Amino acid sequence: MRQLIAANDAIWLQDSDTNLMVINAVLVTDRLDLETLRALWRERLLEGPGAARYERLRCRITGGGHRHFWERDPDFDLSRHIVPHRGRRLRTLEDVQAFVGEEASQKLDWEHPRWQIQVIEDFEDGATALLVRVHHSIGDGEALVALLFTLVDGPAGRRHPVRTRPPRPTPWLGVLLRAVTIPLSAPGILLRRLTWWPDHSDMHGPPLSGRKRVAWTRPMDLAVIKHAKHALGATVNDVLMASVSGAFTHYLRHRGDRAPSRFLISMPVNVRKPASLMSCDNQFAPVPLELPVGGDAPALRILAVKTRMDHLKGSTVPVVIYELQRALLAFLPEVVSRGLIDFLANKCTAVVTNIFGPDEELTLAGRQVRSIIFWVPQRARIGIGISIMSFSSKVQVGVIGDEALLPDPEVLVRAFEAEFEALKGL
Repeated sequence: MRQLIAANDAIWLQDSDTNLMVINAVLVTDRLDLETLRALWRERLLEGPGAARYERLRCRITGGGHRHFWERDPDFDLSRHIVPHRGRRLRTLEDVQAFVGEEASQKLDWEHPRWQIQVIEDFEDGATALLVRVHHSIGDGEALVALLFTLVDGPAGRRHPVRTRPPRPTPWLGVLLRAVTIPLSAPGILLRRLTWWPDHSDMHGPPLSGRKRVAWTRPMDLAVIKHAKHALGATVNDVLMASVSGAFTHYLRHRGDRAPSRFLISMPVNVRKPASLMSCDNQFAPVPLELPVGGDAPALRILAVKTRMDHLKGSTVPVVIYELQRALLAFLPEVVSRGLIDFLANKCTAVVTNIFGPDEELTLAGRQVRSIIFWVPQRARIGIGISIMSFSSKVQVGVIGDEALLPDPEVLVRAFEAEFEALKGL
């Protein structure tokens, strides 16, 4: 196999010394041995009926400049990618957080397919921890959750169906209007992005060190967030994004820095077609969202976020940004396209993504999945990533930050947990 890498995937080959385009995740399961995981991976992803959707897991990346290729690795060896943890014994939460931060700062092997799973078999309380690292060029968060669905089973060992985007009605008039409005609106959208002032605070602006630190919240009850959304006529995503704003504000106060007048975040928005079959690829637009700042009333922040999100949902912004990035990669020299994309990205304080996982208990090779946490990569001079994962009626927030901007991510995590507690009063 040798296939040209599409622009929407090639954009994630733009790693830098301070920001690697790698998605990091930790799964904790009941005790699971290395060989069982390798056998399951081989059966369901490499040799099963849907193996073609995950062909990239066998492919290295070759070429350069405008032309990168997926090419079957002639030396592919699963034992190179699913490996035992051979470092120091990880006994505490702090040990695990320090280890994940160290690994998140390390490049993957570029001579072979760019993914790896470290299996920490002897974890705490009869558990196994899996540190999963996947280069973003292989797929986005939605694609990797679909991959997870292929591996795990639901209650009583029930296999999950192949994940697809939910179908939506698409009347011909609506399709026609979008086809006309997208090219007409593109210049204005690009001009507004070019003229936005970048955020500036202790969390955005200073040079990055390239050393990462991570932390994550305890599992929080999704029912509390759903109650808040019903009370205010909002969505779960509105509530969660408002919590990001509140946590940032409280964190800066803790450091003695005044919060800026607004926070710009880069928020991935899925642009896949309705009812499309999920496979390994990248089909999302990094859409800038201005979060409200000020005040301690969660309800006011949620309503302000809802207003902005409602406007975004009815616009062509996500599709325009997606197509603009593809065009930049396809028609401009790599150094020019990268410079323009970095210029636009650098206006934002953080990358914030929200992934909705299955709302039920899961098993992996018959072992219960206890938790799933992940960390989104950042690009250019953005040094903070916030990843929100809903799973089994719980929600957890993963925080990753460059040490120069976020030396104490556990403080930001506590600010998220305080925001969650405040929602109980709505």
